[in-house]
Amino acid sequence: EACRQACEAAAAALGSASSSLACWDPLKGSSGDPERGSILQRHAMVHLLLNLGIDALAFDFDTFWFSDARRRLEDIAEAEGADVLMTRHLDADCFNMGLLYIRASGRTAEWYSRYLEWLHQHPYEREQRGVNSLLGFTQQRVSFPPKNLPSVKPVALDDLNEFASSRGGWLGDWSKLKFFHWVNPAVTLTSWGAIKFVDLMALYEAALHHNTASELARAGPFSFTAALGFATPDSFLGPIRDILDTLTVPSAPERQACW
Repeated sequence: EACRQACEAAAAALGSASSSLACWDPLKGSSGDPERGSILQRHAMVHLLLNLGIDALAFDFDTFWFSDARRRLEDIAEAEGADVLMTRHLDADCFNMGLLYIRASGRTAEWYSRYLEWLHQHPYEREQRGVNSLLGFTQQRVSFPPKNLPSVKPVALDDLNEFASSRGGWLGDWSKLKFFHWVNPAVTLTSWGAIKFVDLMALYEAALHHNTASELARAGPFSFTAALGFATPDSFLGPIRDILDTLTVPSAPERQACW
């Protein structure tokens, strides 16, 4: 409900006539719990976009974009000849569903449609395990995999610095950071849900604060990431930088098999 209201407020602020922002809530107006839903709704949107010939980018809500990385994703896909781009955990060699970019084609549309059909028919399976297995990225196995899937090429994004997460940490290069995902660490001493909510709220408030806006406007072509990278401990953005700095690691850990 809160997500739908936020989307509708943003669409109204941008102006419905000129905005390319659309809000879809399959449960709007239905009776019962307004917060109920299914991960299948997200996959249904990707499925529809690909079948309309539109490249799809999906990501979790516990993420933060430090810049508009759409062109970067397009360039990576073009350079690698990739159909699918996804993030990983720094401590494991498996895809994470926190970020999914798929280039539209007949092959990817058919692959995704059949993946969605399989996921719908096997609700006891995990979406992430299914993607890893059906893309052939890991040696994981799933029950009743669809046969003769079209061949699509998946490529893992740089999770050292560029498309990073809290699971395994990141190496702390602010000049490269574009996206961060608050994935549950292997060991969480307190409520991770509460931690990431506070962290994300602080980042959004800082990014939208008038002090940050005026600094970015004065500096010209200057990203929020760069501003954080230059932030000193006693500056306005210093405490915000600390949030990500506490999640850095001195070196990449050995990747474990995907669970």
